[in-house]
Amino acid sequence: MASSALVIQGLHKRYDGKPAVEGLSLSVEPGEVFGLIGPNGAGKTTTLKVVVGLLKPDYGRVVVGGHDILASPYDYKAAVGYLPETTNLPDYLTGLEFLAFVGRLRDMPRDVLEARITALVRRLGLESAARDLIVTYSKGMRQKTAFAASVIHNPQLLILDEPLAGVDPAGQYELKGEVHEVTRRGGSVIVSTHMLDTAEKLCDRLAVMHRGRIVALGTLAELRSVAQAGADATLEQVFLRLTEEAGQPPTPEPPRRRSPFRRS
Repeated sequence: MASSALVIQGLHKRYDGKPAVEGLSLSVEPGEVFGLIGPNGAGKTTTLKVVVGLLKPDYGRVVVGGHDILASPYDYKAAVGYLPETTNLPDYLTGLEFLAFVGRLRDMPRDVLEARITALVRRLGLESAARDLIVTYSKGMRQKTAFAASVIHNPQLLILDEPLAGVDPAGQYELKGEVHEVTRRGGSVIVSTHMLDTAEKLCDRLAVMHRGRIVALGTLAELRSVAQAGADATLEQVFLRLTEEAGQPPTPEPPRRRSPFRRS
């Protein structure tokens, strides 16, 4: 377990008695981009919020970098980067001020922080707006700024919830490049997205979630096999088949006929 970047065992989480995640188990390995896909309400965001400590699990165990997150709720967070599905940035700061603030919270040395901010701003195309107030940013600019904050400290585990929402194609390319940079230095990435074509190209392995459970997990080739799809089937085709099958009610057993020769 210590060798895995993330291990989730038997995770359960309910809201007002309604199950959001039921018995979920998975692991993410060093150097891997792991995709979490599923329809709305499948439990993806709930799972990620449990991992980063925003929600407490009802049952189950989550281990990040060898740290049980309930036994050591603070130690592991220094090595984790998180981009939530909905970002709320301080409108009264400039992009540079916000990134500097996040870096200081991460206890980054001043010279290292300044170099990292310069590199991220240039790579993500934020140079022209970096000194402007965030209140003036478009949705895509906000998303790229929030992404920069999530990777500013070179996390060992990067957790992304719909990271490409609202980002233009050039920005998407740069964000994906930064994701691969995390894995190149031995870190791991878990990404939740509805952009299945992107997940197909970006992720090494994927878990398909439906109604709080994993219905299939593996490489795209392994998911094709589980879905009994062709070798050329896209992730979208595989996903639709798996989630449709998972949503089907179980076939009822035919009623047993009573033998006319059986005594009552």
